[in-house]
Amino acid sequence: MHEFSITQELVKVVDEARVEGGGNPRVLRVKIVVGGFTAVVPDCVRHYFKMLVEGTRMEGAELDFEVAPVTASCAACGNVFDVVSVEFSCPSCGGGETDIISGRELFVDSIEVAD
Repeated sequence: MHEFSITQELVKVVDEARVEGGGNPRVLRVKIVVGGFTAVVPDCVRHYFKMLVEGTRMEGAELDFEVAPVTASCAACGNVFDVVSVEFSCPSCGGGETDIISGRELFVDSIEVAD
């Protein structure tokens, strides 16, 4: 359910960026980067976005999602690796003390507007 509040903020960010360039352009496409560790469900965001932008210059815009992989760094050996399961141990040395270095991202990467 946290997708609703995330989508509200997304709509606000996109609308502010849309009018910054001047005029009143229609939004055609929004690219969003979502880290694999955020637990954001793109289909839920799409649903809420469609509902929230009805009757606005964003109505009908497509949402494209890029999922950023979860990567971690091993404190013992320094190995950087993709986390592919709930197992966060280092595949090189088996160390269990790791730091997440990516996968928490959640941002608007680009906005395409009509000319």
